[in-house]
Amino acid sequence: MYEEENRQYRKREAAKTEASDERMIRTRRRDEETYDAPKRDFLLHTLLVQVIVCALLALGVFAMYRSGFSGFAAFRQVYTSIFGANSELAALSDAVERLGDRVFGTQSNPDTETEPQTTAAETETSGDANTDALTGAGGEDLHLAADNTSFAPYVITGVFHVPVEYTRVTSDFGYRVNPVTEEAGFHSGIDLAAPHGNPIYAAFAGKVETVDYSEARGNYIVLSHGDGVQTVYCHCSEIIAEVGAVLNAGEVIARVGSTGQSTGPHLHFEVRIRDVRCNPAWLLSADAG
Repeated sequence: MYEEENRQYRKREAAKTEASDERMIRTRRRDEETYDAPKRDFLLHTLLVQVIVCALLALGVFAMYRSGFSGFAAFRQVYTSIFGANSELAALSDAVERLGDRVFGTQSNPDTETEPQTTAAETETSGDANTDALTGAGGEDLHLAADNTSFAPYVITGVFHVPVEYTRVTSDFGYRVNPVTEEAGFHSGIDLAAPHGNPIYAAFAGKVETVDYSEARGNYIVLSHGDGVQTVYCHCSEIIAEVGAVLNAGEVIARVGSTGQSTGPHLHFEVRIRDVRCNPAWLLSADAG
């Protein structure tokens, strides 16, 4: 009899303990939910504010671009200097700009405005040549940007001469859809549209290293400038300089053409520093400044 009562007592005590534990668990959960709710709401509000701020900034930049605000060029220069210091950031920046071009119908590169800048050489040529000069592009592409390319700024000492009197940039350095093959790739140079037969100049003083032909590049010439610096000129209609010739900056080395893989007369211009293909736009923008 005594053992039965003792067993019943222990059972009641166990039930009380279990009930107490359940109440403690429910209380703890309720406290945790009460504590986490404000934190969760704060994070959501912060994310929402960030999204709104980014959208307003994007709209502001777009409005600056569309209105022709004079400070847009300075903003772009700072933006480029930040993102251009790292090849991965530069590639991401380039992809974002091209996405914006598709969405808003704009052109992110200031050298490719809707109203092309004409030159004296263009004015002197015939109307048909001018029409062709506005569309020429082409050349082969790299399949991977990692194949020794860089968006980073650089400085080359010595006198620089613009390689051709061009009418517009028809294809920038970086990711693109090839205008001939219509395949995605990485453009290792910059395409400068110009009338057929216009002179092509040595960008720096140097020596002619290679004169050759390929199906993609057409007639092309490679100059060596020392310290691992090379410049490449493709799609020429005629090569004037001979291998081994020592040149000054600005000497005529070839003439604009549309040989090889090309949609029209233009110069595909490359800059290589120790076998790394660098963005030629840094040279052209420095010369423009």
